[in-house]
Amino acid sequence: MGSGASVKKKETSNNPRDKIRAWQRQLKQEHRILDREIGAFGRAEAETKKKIREAAKKKRGSKDACVQLARQIVQNRKAVTRLYAAKAKLNAVENSLKLQLANVRLVNAFESSTEIMKDMQSLLQVSQIQKTVSDLTKEMVKAGVIEEVLEDAFDDMEDQEEVDALAEEEVEKVLFELTQGALGKAPAVVSGEPGEGSKEEDGIPTQEHKAKTTAND
Repeated sequence: MGSGASVKKKETSNNPRDKIRAWQRQLKQEHRILDREIGAFGRAEAETKKKIREAAKKKRGSKDACVQLARQIVQNRKAVTRLYAAKAKLNAVENSLKLQLANVRLVNAFESSTEIMKDMQSLLQVSQIQKTVSDLTKEMVKAGVIEEVLEDAFDDMEDQEEVDALAEEEVEKVLFELTQGALGKAPAVVSGEPGEGSKEEDGIPTQEHKAKTTAND
């Protein structure tokens, strides 16, 4: 990827504008990396969907096989969601650097930014670009754009029980969708206003009931 060469080039220049432009170029490269990852997940999902449809046609052991494949799809979709969130953070950092560039043109110096620091902290959790983000973070700290970032304070671990509960529900939806209802469960359909049911059954007279009562009176 040549990131080492880019970092070396940036280190040889003390001009704030050159540093910012170099960071912007590096961030654009990371955008392309995330785009490739998203594309790869999309192709993997299409292939897994095909396998589920084929497995669903078999009688023996098809349920277990389909469930495992559906879990792969759910996991891939979660990963893609995280990658899109990372792209949004990259955009935010790039926009903040544009403001930095405008400030540098006026005073020829960096301005400390808590926004950039928060976004870079979030990006340190994205494994696909973690190394480059770590290097850029160190450079920004050295330049005075952000304060020291504690990388060890962040990790990708989630509450496994909560993840499993939500994932199983998504697995059922995926199976139902891809097997035309042969496997899995249909997503719950909510009709009417929340809490609205049969008003007569709840002891609440409907408009029709009121009209009949008035007529009988």
